[in-house]
This record gives sequence, structure tokens and C-alpha cells, in this order.
Amino acid sequence: MSLLEVSQLRAGYGPVNVLHDVALAVDDGEIAVVLGANGAGKTTTIRAISGTIHRSGDVTFAGRSIVSSSAESIVRAGIAQVPQGRGTFPELSVLDNLRIASHRSLGFSVLAEMIGLPGVRRAEDAARDAAIAVAERLGLGACIGMRTGSLPYGHRKLLELGRVILLGARHLLLDEPIAGLNEEEIEQLAALVLELRRDGGLSILLVEHNMGLVRRLCDRAVVLDAGQVIAEGTPAEVLANPRVLMAYLGELPGDA
Repeated sequence: MSLLEVSQLRAGYGPVNVLHDVALAVDDGEIAVVLGANGAGKTTTIRAISGTIHRSGDVTFAGRSIVSSSAESIVRAGIAQVPQGRGTFPELSVLDNLRIASHRSLGFSVLAEMIGLPGVRRAEDAARDAAIAVAERLGLGACIGMRTGSLPYGHRKLLELGRVILLGARHLLLDEPIAGLNEEEIEQLAALVLELRRDGGLSILLVEHNMGLVRRLCDRAVVLDAGQVIAEGTPAEVLANPRVLMAYLGELPGDA
């Protein structure tokens, strides 16, 4: 059984159904990508798995169905979606943004925190140390005291990823993670994703248009067209599939 399994997934917005019996799987430690032309249902798939929109069918994670779970429960189960530019507090420092994420994983009651029990203080010290370590890992150590809103866009996207790491996620959902990044930032993020998979054992499902990055990072690709799966396999296999080429209007997406 795969770590994440999706079957007969249907989802949409109001009366409009976007996904039609989508099925996919991501193994433990695997990086998979959802491909498709604009409007194919890629982002809707990510949102349906994360529980942020209504869906039906089945989504199983680590052997347990989560299709009826709330978005918050899904995060606690170990699946975290990295937001697109909306996952930080711009007025707070880099350190405080990371500490907030660490704090959410502590699990202490409000009363315990108000009293300031020794166990809480020790855990908060550990959370601060973890936040600093993640900032260094992301290459953000030099700006740890800076206001997040003053950071370059690429740094803020790395910070979003760092916040998710500190939540203790086992599986990441990434929607166009390199959008708006320059070449240097793309390289940094790609290296970080591979490091997370190698050292942290994370599995990842992403939506991405950059085929060069897809070929470099991904073990498996699922292609959607009009909300239905039309191909699945390695990136090389699906990008050579005539049906996939037709879905892209006769053109293979460029490497830009």
C-alpha cells in the first residue's frame, strides 16, 4: 500500500465538478507530480487532498481514510500544503514566523502555557533552537531577525516551506513551488526538496509546469485532462505519450 492513495476522487466548486474519478498514489519517500494544461484540475487535486474544498471518493494516508477529515485534522495526520505566498506573517521576523510553526507542534494546553510549566519552557526553548536550525538550513540565517515582509519573494517562499517542515509533516503538497523565483532561487529550492526527501524521508506531491524541474525531481507523473487521469508513469514516459501531447494542444511545455 502506498503512503498516499487517491481513488474515485471527485471535487469542484459549487455546482461545477472539476475532478472526475481521479486516482493516484504516492509511495513513502517518493516525489510525484500532477501535470496538465491550464484548467485540467491540478490545483483542485491538491486542494481536495488537503481538505480545503469539498470532495468525495476516497483519500487514504498511511492506511487511514481522511476523505471525511477536516483540513486541520489532515495537517495533524502529517499532510501539509505549502501555500502560495500566503503562509507567513509579514510584520513578524523570520525567527518569529518559524517559532509560531514550531509552537503549533508542541501540543500543550493554553493553561499549561499560561502557568509556564518547566516542561513547556523546555519545549519552547527546543522549538526556538529548531527554528534557528531550519533558518540556517534554508539559507535564511543571516536575515533571521528581519521583518518577513521586507524579504525578497524567493526568501519568503523558502520561509513558507520552512514553516511546513517545522509542523512535522510526513507528506508535502506543493502547488507551483518555483513560480516567481529566479534561477538561483529555483536551484536552491530544488536542492532543498531533494534534501528533504533524502534526509527527512518526506514524500511530495507537486503541481509544476517547468519540465526541466519535473525531470530532475520527480519519480512519478500523473497527467490530467479535463479533470480525468489520461496518463501515469515516469516523467519521460508520460511526456512521450501522444495523448499527453494532444492535451497540451500539440506542444510539450517548455523548460522556461
